Amino acid sequence: MFGKTAVVSSFVSSYLFPDTKVEIDFNLSSAIKNDTVDGFLNEFRSDIVYRLFDKTRSLYIYLLFEHKSTPDKRTLIQLKHYLNSVENEIPESEKHEGPILVVIYHGRRKWDIPLSFHLDQSILKKNFSRLQYLLFDIFHTPDEKIVGSPQLRLALMGLKYVRARSIIKKVDLFLVILKEMINDSDIGEYVDELSLYIDSAAPLDLRERVLERIKTAIITGEYKMSSIKEYFKQEGLKEGIEIGIKKGIEQGREQGIEQGFKKGVVQGTERGIKQGTEKGIEQVALNMLKNGEPAEKVIFYTGLSTERVVFLQKQIKNSDNDSGNS
Repeated sequence: MFGKTAVVSSFVSSYLFPDTKVEIDFNLSSAIKNDTVDGFLNEFRSDIVYRLFDKTRSLYIYLLFEHKSTPDKRTLIQLKHYLNSVENEIPESEKHEGPILVVIYHGRRKWDIPLSFHLDQSILKKNFSRLQYLLFDIFHTPDEKIVGSPQLRLALMGLKYVRARSIIKKVDLFLVILKEMINDSDIGEYVDELSLYIDSAAPLDLRERVLERIKTAIITGEYKMSSIKEYFKQEGLKEGIEIGIKKGIEQGREQGIEQGFKKGVVQGTERGIKQGTEKGIEQVALNMLKNGEPAEKVIFYTGLSTERVVFLQKQIKNSDNDSGNS
């Protein structure tokens, strides 16, 4: 997030030069990757370096951000290396100040690393009494003291609470800040980056709950964030399809059972009536035949086929034979 102009410009005006008339032209400013590393220092890379153009004095100000989540005794070594690396890359003819070294810390433990180191340089005397790195201890800063644009506050609040279990209680705070950004075209990017950060750094057992609360609030419009509903549209659509298919299968199964039962009852009743009727007619035919009525008469009155009446005659004959033998 500190690679974004909206975040850095607000940090500069809110924290670096709050009482100084320094007007930064961000059209002439840019983020610089600090890849000048060598030897055993190849693991020491600053998070980001910014080259800011001060319109008031027509010079560049170099700003170096370093991010720490725990007190690190190597910080001074790292910062000295960064300082040398950046200064070696600055053209000699360029009018500039800095680099200003900024450590943003969000760990729970107290920061116990010295804030200054001694170098034979005198840059930034106008704004700072001595060369030192500036420590911003976000975790131990009260929420109301975290100021600036909503983009900056979202970044700082994310840093402050991402590793804390209280993050579950701070979801509404994130959403209130996002609501201030409702008309920003890049709000989806901030939601995405905040979500990715939470997913990678928040307590494992809370990550899914926090992300689900943020997503649900945005999708349902609880905070009227209509401009980022589209951001979650595809994800919501996929989930909706999956849920719809599952519910559809369940409803289909239930309806199938219900419809099948009803149809079975109807068909069973019809078949039962038919079978009962057929058996009743056959019983009448049997009685007529036993009373000596001719087959033609039985066929006429019962409507049974000739074959069926002949079969019934054989049944009666076989029955009589069995009775005589016994």
